[in-house]
Amino acid sequence: MVQGNRKQQLMRREKIPTKEAKERVEKWLFDNETLRVFVDASELNYQGIFGLGVCFVGQGETNVKSKKHYNFTLKTNNVYAEVVAIDYALDLLKKVMCNCLDEPLKVVIYSDWVGISSLESKPELTRQPAINVLAEQIKKKKYQFNSITELEISYMDKRLKRYNPYYRAAHNAARKLFGKSK
Repeated sequence: MVQGNRKQQLMRREKIPTKEAKERVEKWLFDNETLRVFVDASELNYQGIFGLGVCFVGQGETNVKSKKHYNFTLKTNNVYAEVVAIDYALDLLKKVMCNCLDEPLKVVIYSDWVGISSLESKPELTRQPAINVLAEQIKKKKYQFNSITELEISYMDKRLKRYNPYYRAAHNAARKLFGKSK
């Protein structure tokens, strides 16, 4: 018979953030020059109903937004959902920038889809026309935004994902739209 609290036994040491990770999170939160945006998407049981989550971090504030997006023709297409999440973040960016105390010098949007790094270099991201149309819209919005502030869209590798409460907030916001947790 096992006595006591077994939850403590189930906790892994990997779940405890390192000192460097804590410092990185603090630095990002109070950075006045760079606004960081973390995006993620989730799908409800392969039905073509996507949850989009966006987390804005900088100037001592964290702002999390989410919404549902419907596209029944692209069921199970996570790439589409990630690209839509980036587009949603760009739409929200103007509103968030108006609420900033100081206009940031740079905005970095992080996505966990590896293909986003080839957004500028390739004319077509995938074979799906809907994704390529969205990619063109993102390029146009990015070009318009770069006249105001430097905008970068980059891939968030495992190192940046690990111990990242802001990515986790975007991820959870996308999933909570469906009543899913974690």
